Amino acid sequence: MNKSSALPLLVIVDDEPEILVAIKRCLMRLDIQIESFTSPRLAKEFLAQNEPDIILSDQRMPDISGIELLTFSQSLWPNTKRIMLSAYQDFGDISAGFNGKIIEHFIAKPWNNVELQTLIHDNISQTQATNSSIRLRNAIVGESKAMMSLMDNVGKAAGANVPVFIHGETGTGKELIARACHELGCRRNGAFIAVNCANFSEALIESQLFGHKKGAFTGAVNDQEGIFSKGEGGTIFLDEITTLPLSLQSKLLRVIQERTYSMLGSLEEIAFDAQVVSASSTSLAYAVTSGEFREDLFYRLNVIPLHIPPVRERDSDVLLLAEHFLLKFNSEQNKNITSFDESAKELLISHQWPGNVRQLENLIHSACIMNDGKSLSSKMLEDLITDAKVPMENIESTANTAHTVAGDAEVMPLHQVEKENIERAIAKCEGNVNKAAALLEVNPSTLYRKIKSWTD
Repeated sequence: MNKSSALPLLVIVDDEPEILVAIKRCLMRLDIQIESFTSPRLAKEFLAQNEPDIILSDQRMPDISGIELLTFSQSLWPNTKRIMLSAYQDFGDISAGFNGKIIEHFIAKPWNNVELQTLIHDNISQTQATNSSIRLRNAIVGESKAMMSLMDNVGKAAGANVPVFIHGETGTGKELIARACHELGCRRNGAFIAVNCANFSEALIESQLFGHKKGAFTGAVNDQEGIFSKGEGGTIFLDEITTLPLSLQSKLLRVIQERTYSMLGSLEEIAFDAQVVSASSTSLAYAVTSGEFREDLFYRLNVIPLHIPPVRERDSDVLLLAEHFLLKFNSEQNKNITSFDESAKELLISHQWPGNVRQLENLIHSACIMNDGKSLSSKMLEDLITDAKVPMENIESTANTAHTVAGDAEVMPLHQVEKENIERAIAKCEGNVNKAAALLEVNPSTLYRKIKSWTD
């Protein structure tokens, strides 16, 4: 498909030039790309190379009738909306066109401008939503009951245009679901801007979000546009939102409430117009009770909560996901691996996948690189499975220290209580930090950071 712009494409065909001018004038306020033709043969040549969202055709034209042109368009682009506009009531042809699903709408000349505008607008919206849904289904693999329920909720959430919060363990695909909310929403034509709040320091994330003026801080040699500006009219995805410093949480709350913000180093209020989708592997409720997240911001962001099930709760999806990744990486690596043997399938289904979809994807990627032949066996996969674990001797050592401290005093410092609880959770999960993080409802990176601090 070729389009000269990202706008929805409308093709108009009528052998009377003044009719084309009148139709384009009628539709000039719609944000669409229009290609018009007085020659149905030229229109046919254009359609052979370009997929329109809508084709609007006259019926009685030289050489090729409107029915013939719409039939040609249907054969190439079945998802295109097809509208007949004619001054003649050719009931036989029009009836046959409707019965054969060649014509989807008919408007008589002279037309009503409001009727035509509404019809084109509604069909464009419907086509875009359908195309977004198709892209979404192709991108998100799963047929389990949990995923079907999630997808239904995503469709409802996307149309609401209110803040959405996505909760899911690390590796479950939170950004993919956030992008789905964008693709199915009313801001799909705007930008989708994703930022992981855990990847930036407090000073840097503030500049990244709000932008800054020249001289706002040391090193600010130029004005810098922020994410809120780049996401104008689209969707801003704030991943790992619970890691956002409390000082910035208050500023984010103000942005969501007042729909304005100011760049660093400026007092000018800038209007904010974007959908906010946030996510975390830690539940917002837990972050609030632990004092890491503002309660008032929790209520602003958690208007529509979406929960992504971990892979271990999607038994029927594991093989679907594995086969999807096998097809992808087999092609990328120019291999001839087309299947899993029975032992590999049993392993894939029985494994707990603490790293979720990301771990499964990485495993299949590695297996395609490291192996040849036509199928993958359980032995090939077992050699590559790497569930992140902390050495048990480190856990036992720090746990013994914690118990000694507990025995010497009736009350331990809060940080020591936290340390002992983390160690107990990791030990319970046999050293698997990802599982321990899920048990404690925190980000795995938080546990790794704390463990590292104990040994520094």
